[in-house]
Amino acid sequence: MGKRQERIFRNDIKNRIQELLVRQTVQVVLRSKVVMNGDITKLTDEELHLKDHRFGKHKVAIGEIEEIIYDIEAPY
Repeated sequence: MGKRQERIFRNDIKNRIQELLVRQTVQVVLRSKVVMNGDITKLTDEELHLKDHRFGKHKVAIGEIEEIIYDIEAPY
């Protein structure tokens, strides 16, 4: 099975909170072009809490996020 990437830009994050909370792993691209990879532990209108795969915890303001990317299984 193939994979596709779903990209959620900064302006759409608030409308898609419930969708993002059920994703296993996401990549968070910051406005500074830093990319963080991990699991979302908490997401509100103002901030995102991320636990990376080395068990580090990060708190990021929504205004600092450029986009959030996650993979989905493609039907082909």
